Amino acid sequence: MWRMKIRSAAVLSAWMALVLPISISAQVEEEPYQMGQALPPLPTDGSLVEMTLEEAIARALELNLDIQAARLNPEIQENSLFSAQAAFAPTLSFTVGQNNASQQSTSQLDGGLRTSTDRLTFNTSVSKPVPWYGGRLSANFNNSRTETNNSFSTLNPSFRSSLSFSYTQPLLSGFKIDNQRNALRTQEIQLEITDVQLQGQVENLTNQVRSSYWSLRSAIENIEIQRRSLALAQELLAQNQIRVELGTMAELQVVQAESQVASAEQSLLNAEVQWRNTELSFKRLLLGGADDPLLFQTINPISLPEMEEVTVDIQAAIERALLQRTDIRQQRQQREISELNLEVTQDNVKPSLDLSASYSVSGVGGDLYQRDQLGGDPVLIGPGGYQDALQAIADRDTPTWNLSLNFSYPIGNQGAKASLERARLQMRQTELDLKNQELVIVTQVTDAGLNVTDTYLQWQAAQRSREVAERSAEIEQTRFNNGASTNYEVTQAQDDLRAARLSELRAVLNYVNAIAEFERVQKVGG
Repeated sequence: MWRMKIRSAAVLSAWMALVLPISISAQVEEEPYQMGQALPPLPTDGSLVEMTLEEAIARALELNLDIQAARLNPEIQENSLFSAQAAFAPTLSFTVGQNNASQQSTSQLDGGLRTSTDRLTFNTSVSKPVPWYGGRLSANFNNSRTETNNSFSTLNPSFRSSLSFSYTQPLLSGFKIDNQRNALRTQEIQLEITDVQLQGQVENLTNQVRSSYWSLRSAIENIEIQRRSLALAQELLAQNQIRVELGTMAELQVVQAESQVASAEQSLLNAEVQWRNTELSFKRLLLGGADDPLLFQTINPISLPEMEEVTVDIQAAIERALLQRTDIRQQRQQREISELNLEVTQDNVKPSLDLSASYSVSGVGGDLYQRDQLGGDPVLIGPGGYQDALQAIADRDTPTWNLSLNFSYPIGNQGAKASLERARLQMRQTELDLKNQELVIVTQVTDAGLNVTDTYLQWQAAQRSREVAERSAEIEQTRFNNGASTNYEVTQAQDDLRAARLSELRAVLNYVNAIAEFERVQKVGG
């Protein structure tokens, strides 16, 4: 009985070997699959743009709207610094006024029954806080012209001028540091922080472009893999239909093959939808606006990942990250700001003791009159004017100087002491945040370094699995052509081949992204 079955199978195989080459066109041998050969679905207008990874990064750094906005932050901070510096700029003031007053007499000494006085003033002052030791310098130049009908007046009109200088120097609170000087130092550090933040945004954008570029390349390769899978399913269906016509296969096998074709068509459609979404996300990083022509073009990423094993030195990477990563640099600069704020708060606890010094000279001028008796008719004995007052100032005829100490201290000073304790706690909190950030960096870099090695090994395993799946599919197809395999086994082998190719594609993407992430975590956080 077994001999009869074996003999029947041998006869059937021999008959199929003679018939099938005549009835079925020879199977088209599949071209070896290699990454980079696939093209995206061609646009109807033929606007296909080939782009390397370097070109994509350069375009994004130039046109990306987010990075263009981020580049304005240092300029904005520079103006904040200028605003803080302006607190130490001199202030120039002018005052011009006129006053006319009349007064009825209540005494013989009032100079008349009704006296009137017309006064014109024009004053100038300059004041400037100095950027060292908290001092403040001011200068005043005051002038007035007075004309009156007072019978006792000897200078009419009279001119008065005075020039004074004053300087106030804090000796305790505000001597070493004050709020204005601290604001200037803080704004300088904030400018450095803004520059570091821009560096971080540039690095993050570069990494996003790189990751999205490989995702787009992967989406195009996925379409090619699904297209090849569909072609194999369609070829199997065509062979099954011929076998049914020859009567060597049941109709059910054709239905199974049709189901496989429908499933492959659905997978191909899903791959194309995923490609369109991935390309749109990639374009979002490269576009300079809604009117950018690249929005309606098709991108073909022509760069290919270099699948070479990367030597990972985790310890050196950790040291580099702790030194140059943007987030730890910002954290250290924030700690510096906290130290400055603590210094100001400590200074505010001190009593206020200010040393004030001033010096002034003044002069008068005008037509000089003399009266024979009290209230008599004026007699001009010497003409004069405004220049007489100025000359008196130049000659320092009437100098005045003043020196004083002013002391103040709020009893108990509870508000300043509470602020100091709060600043100390915030400083302690900043130190803990810095240590925590260092720990985060160590773990992130270590994890990223290990992931590079792991993904490389996973890619090697996926590559071997794909090679085995290709050989298995070829063998299963040959067995099927010789009648030694079933439709189900061929379909399963084709599904395994597609899964192996997709797995290798994911492994390639994971590896190149792991390398990029290992480089990124040494430069920026997040």
